[in-house]
Amino acid sequence: MKYQHLIQICEFLQKFKTLSHIKRVGDNLFKLSFDSYELFFDMNKTACNIHKNGSFVENKIYKAPFDGVLAKRLVKSKIVQISVPENNRILHIKTELKASYKAFISNLYFEFTGRFTNVIITDENGIILEALRHLDNDMRSIRVGRVLTPLPPTKIKEKDVEKIENFDEFFVSEFEKLNSQNLVQTKNSKLMQIDKKLEILLENLASVPKADELLQSAENLAYRGQILSANLYNLKDYQREFSLRDENGESVEFKLENSPKIAMNEFFNDAKKMRQKAANSHKQSENLNEKIEFYENLKNLIKNAKTCEELEILLPKKRISANLKERNAEFVQSFYIGEFKISVGKNEKGNEFLLKNSAKNDFWFHLKDIPSAHVIVQTNKQSLNDEICEFAAKICVNFSVKEAGNYLVDYTKRLNVSPVKGSFVHYVNFKTIAVLKP
Repeated sequence: MKYQHLIQICEFLQKFKTLSHIKRVGDNLFKLSFDSYELFFDMNKTACNIHKNGSFVENKIYKAPFDGVLAKRLVKSKIVQISVPENNRILHIKTELKASYKAFISNLYFEFTGRFTNVIITDENGIILEALRHLDNDMRSIRVGRVLTPLPPTKIKEKDVEKIENFDEFFVSEFEKLNSQNLVQTKNSKLMQIDKKLEILLENLASVPKADELLQSAENLAYRGQILSANLYNLKDYQREFSLRDENGESVEFKLENSPKIAMNEFFNDAKKMRQKAANSHKQSENLNEKIEFYENLKNLIKNAKTCEELEILLPKKRISANLKERNAEFVQSFYIGEFKISVGKNEKGNEFLLKNSAKNDFWFHLKDIPSAHVIVQTNKQSLNDEICEFAAKICVNFSVKEAGNYLVDYTKRLNVSPVKGSFVHYVNFKTIAVLKP
């Protein structure tokens, strides 16, 4: 964040009267509404800035003590003053929140200082109420309950910047610069993770024994067992190496580790196991192919993602702990956007599961007039907004069809969907949304 830009932004923000909303929507990302003018403050140490992002989709809820103080002291507060301390990349917002019996004065500091970038909240006396980062260094200590030590002015060396003529355009361009820097790197990292999973799955698929080869082995074992069975009366228990003729008069050589009777049973038992293995081989291959197809679809979504937030929804950094894992993860995949849970069936079994285990007020998505994956959105009593609808519809398309093109997705409340057989349904009172698959 350039100091000269920050001064101009400060002057622009001084015309607003109310901090109508403020919320942390990413680990280092804040969404602020000045009256009704929405901005994002990115407080990442390596690339902090202030920008506009009209396509942002919130995918995480923050409930740390810092977030509680942020909401309690600053949401719907009156802006008393907005300033930038001389020779410091800090935006200071002073607010007043009137309660029934008292007015609370709060100071909010956005410190765009690189290595020690921070967000700090103090009361009217400068006592630290909370901070994004609790730090201790030679200059000062950022701890709750201590008086905030102001940063001393520094000699700022930067090239002159042009006057911001259009703040909307400036804030959008700041997002585009930040997003382009992070998007390629994050996307490549996510794609590498997917490629590793695909490599393992393809290796496992290649190692699955072919069903016809297993059945041929089973036939050979059964054949040898039948020959032993037909000649068992004429064999001694101690015999291990001998030749016998089959029903066609062909000579068959035997070298046994056990007696002929035990060997006969072993041949028949092994033949049975081979037949079972052949049947399971088909199921194993089918299961692996379904997983490969799922990750190929996910890979395509990641390739076409437009923002880092979307990438994080599709493939989160943090893995879900064992006790929170989808209990039917083999055939259902879920994505989380804030308090919304979007689940897609990976196969027919997954589609059936979603139909049987969804609530009447959940929303159901399906391609219009085309067989497709079923998608269920659990709203947790939240209103279904356009962003969630579009994302759910995009999930439905990308996990249903491979070809690029324009597709229509129908959606309605689950109570309007009547299963006929398995995952086949009738539905009414639906709306339709168009999705372009690149």
